[in-house]
Amino acid sequence: MVDSNNNSDYKCPCCDNPWAAATGEFFAQFCEPCQETKEAEEKSFGVDRAISPNDDFYLFANKKWMDANPIPKGYPNWNTFLHLHTLSQERLKELLECLDTADLPEDDDSTSDDTKKLAAFYTAAMDEEAIEEAGIQPIQSLLDDCAKTAAAAAAGDDDTSSSALATSLGQLMCTYGISPFFSIGASPDSKDSNHSIAQVAQGGLGLPDRDYYFDEDKEDLRTAYKQHLAQMLTLLDDPTA
Repeated sequence: MVDSNNNSDYKCPCCDNPWAAATGEFFAQFCEPCQETKEAEEKSFGVDRAISPNDDFYLFANKKWMDANPIPKGYPNWNTFLHLHTLSQERLKELLECLDTADLPEDDDSTSDDTKKLAAFYTAAMDEEAIEEAGIQPIQSLLDDCAKTAAAAAAGDDDTSSSALATSLGQLMCTYGISPFFSIGASPDSKDSNHSIAQVAQGGLGLPDRDYYFDEDKEDLRTAYKQHLAQMLTLLDDPTA
């Protein structure tokens, strides 16, 4: 039995799990420092007590965060996971920008081979002048393979077309790392997390999500997307595109 006159019997749920000690009206009480922290967090991004949870629990729980974190331009939605992802991308960019192949001598044993490769890769990827000069040559083999698949599909019957498409899908994935229609990877088994198994998933969308392909209010975006795809093809300087 917990002594109600002895505050030491009650564990703060923030500092220590309270379930074994706290009972009745004292259940899950916060210690003073944690209570101050909790109130400060609630004041910043916690619940909005101006809204009744009986009327709109979603806004009661989220409105303060939503007001402090508007959806940035270029994003269909925004949440803490996307925020963390964006921060991670920005920090990775800063790390990459600190690498300079000119400052990494090949005979420097203090710099790992992986670091040198990463620096060279990033430097090459950001060299717009060299990229423009190379034109479509770096992806010419990919374009040729796609053209062969299209020609084979157009010339044959349904079985031939299906076979040509299946061959092309496998080649794109194995040779170029491109996963149209579906992707394959390894991840923990949902029934036994001690093992990883092959997982098959849809290969991704060009637009943010499914609604962009079907909702009537996004017709203008679909039209703009088609125009964008056509513009990307014309950048290949291919008159037949």
